[in-house]
Amino acid sequence: MRLIALSLLLLGLALGQPVRVTDATGREVEVRSSERIVSVGGSISEILGRLGVADRIVARDTGSYIPPQVVRKPDVGLFFRLNAEAILAQRPTLVLAVSEAGPPPVLEQLRRAGVSVVLVPDEPTVEGVKRKIRTVAAAVGQVARGEDLVRALERDLLALRSKILVRRGPEARVLYLYPRDPRNTFVCGEEASGAGLIALAGAQSAVKRVQGPGAVRGCVSLTAEAVVAARPEVILVPFFPDQPFSFEAVLRLPGVAETPAGKAGRIVAMDVTYLSGYGYTVGKAALDLHVAIYEKSGQALIPHPDFRR
Repeated sequence: MRLIALSLLLLGLALGQPVRVTDATGREVEVRSSERIVSVGGSISEILGRLGVADRIVARDTGSYIPPQVVRKPDVGLFFRLNAEAILAQRPTLVLAVSEAGPPPVLEQLRRAGVSVVLVPDEPTVEGVKRKIRTVAAAVGQVARGEDLVRALERDLLALRSKILVRRGPEARVLYLYPRDPRNTFVCGEEASGAGLIALAGAQSAVKRVQGPGAVRGCVSLTAEAVVAARPEVILVPFFPDQPFSFEAVLRLPGVAETPAGKAGRIVAMDVTYLSGYGYTVGKAALDLHVAIYEKSGQALIPHPDFRR
């Protein structure tokens, strides 16, 4: 049945007919044209670049900077704080957005204006990434290229599993810290999106679950007590390509220097989209993180493979 559906979709694209795509909410969306795309979500823009349709992107959200050419496109704001007028000013035919994009009244206004809006699945799992790739690929008429990306992801994961199988010893304890801004850093548990990569890489989160006031999406404001109690062997932090980053600044965060990771200087910094975006690169990202945790010592800076200044 899947092969028949794929054949019908390819036939429809070849005939220039509208394509129907089921989005993350179960809504069936008719995509009449994908010639002018507003991409909302860093991993969506990343996938569009690999599908060879980056030239169709007419605007992007603040978090999209891969492929490099999208940075020159108009910025329509944060994915959860979109503005309909700013999007409509770009005359889009298709908005591809992560499932949490909004607010909902803005998305409804876009639909009423005749724009096809596809909310893309964004679960932080391998199967979720495959659904994301296939949804984006179907919406822009690149189903075959989408399947190529899925196969490449599966090859990356096979390479990762082979490393995990031959490794000896207990899983490393990794603490995920998220510096939201220079004055506010969060400690994140295993339910945080970026922390999912730790388990995929064959390590364990030093903090299982965070609780209490101020907890947001598996993260809570950093305290020295929480950091020291976690006893991490490695500290993992995202870095943002448009902002300065310093390993020394991480070591100065409350409690970090008193941990086994801090004393050994074991800090891994990863490009934020590479770490938590869950795009087609998730297999490579987990493999790079595994190598940084188990095969290197000291500090490691891991850029996104597709990012160029």
